Amino acid sequence: CKNVAVILAVMLLFASLSPSISCANSPETGKPGPGDAAPLFAVEDLDGKKVALEEILKSGKAVLLNFWGLRCGSCIEEIGYLNPIYDRYAWKGVVFLGVNVDGVKADVIRKMMPKMPNSPKYTVLPDPEFKIPDLYNMSAAPLSIVIGRNGKVEFRHEDFKEGDEKEIERALMEAIAANPR
Repeated sequence: CKNVAVILAVMLLFASLSPSISCANSPETGKPGPGDAAPLFAVEDLDGKKVALEEILKSGKAVLLNFWGLRCGSCIEEIGYLNPIYDRYAWKGVVFLGVNVDGVKADVIRKMMPKMPNSPKYTVLPDPEFKIPDLYNMSAAPLSIVIGRNGKVEFRHEDFKEGDEKEIERALMEAIAANPR
């Protein structure tokens, strides 16, 4: 009985803390959101090639930044919807970047991606130290962020359900139209 009481006390403690933990990184308090400058980063992709957000933006391209995990069912489902959008917009001046949030290195991601039902067609960025999710105050995956050619966040959406891809595509179209090159 003492063990049960201790377990219940610990569970109640965590339950009472969870609202403050989740609110600390919520989109309302944890920018960047629409209108904010996109935090810049530079990392290597799965092939060891440097990817710098600042350079992409200087080249006049908009960016879809998608945070996803190997074991995240909605992330994998969303990738299946993002791939056709990538096919339609990659040539229109949009760069798609998939930031993996599993905290693993490139070799693990490369090994696991062929086993996924939907693998990104676009550039994947391993981030074992969670630097990019921290910059963007990610509190849930998947997280999709559209960054306009002007370097500002145009759209931010956490989670995924069928139909959300239409909002992402609309945000991409608006980002392209708002700042044509």
